[in-house]
Amino acid sequence: MSGTMQILISVLDANDNAPVFTQSVYKASIKEGAPLGTIVTTVTATDADDGENGKITYSISSMSGNTLGIFEVNEENGAVTLSGKIDYEKRRTFEINIRASDEGGLVDSCKLIVDVIDVNDNTPDIHIMSKSNVISEDAKPNTVVTMINIEDADSGENGKVKCSINDDIPFALQSTSNNFFSLFRVKAQDGGSPPLRQTPTTLLSTCIG
Repeated sequence: MSGTMQILISVLDANDNAPVFTQSVYKASIKEGAPLGTIVTTVTATDADDGENGKITYSISSMSGNTLGIFEVNEENGAVTLSGKIDYEKRRTFEINIRASDEGGLVDSCKLIVDVIDVNDNTPDIHIMSKSNVISEDAKPNTVVTMINIEDADSGENGKVKCSINDDIPFALQSTSNNFFSLFRVKAQDGGSPPLRQTPTTLLSTCIG
């Protein structure tokens, strides 16, 4: 005589799998002056365990330099947001180490590299290197009146400066080297007899960047 019976065995999950990021290095970019709360990127990790064993919590473990507090990560979904002011002229790249941990203390980490994009937020600065306070009315053409240096802290096209002076005065502006300009006195006279010359009392210049 024999009999049979069915036994159902439930396998309980153990926390034997650590979280794993989908990428070891993430890259993102953000414009300087972006409003606080701007989402930079989202990091993602998975955990093969079930239930609470597979629940992942995200956190920032370290940042390069003294920049803690500029970025923060949502502990539930991995969204990295801007929480402080960034300035391209002060810092152009941030490296952030982010950790993913499960309920059992198993962890994985990844690196996030954030590049700051320059915006045109700096006006050109004009520095007078040398100048003549007075000039003779019979000074020869191409006499250097003033040497100026132009600086713009922005990069690329945002930092390229074009200088000009108003057209109704007998002076000319000439670039002598990178961001250095010379202001010359030029001859201006009419075709009368005797010819008349103009001696300006003011000088206006404009630099646009």
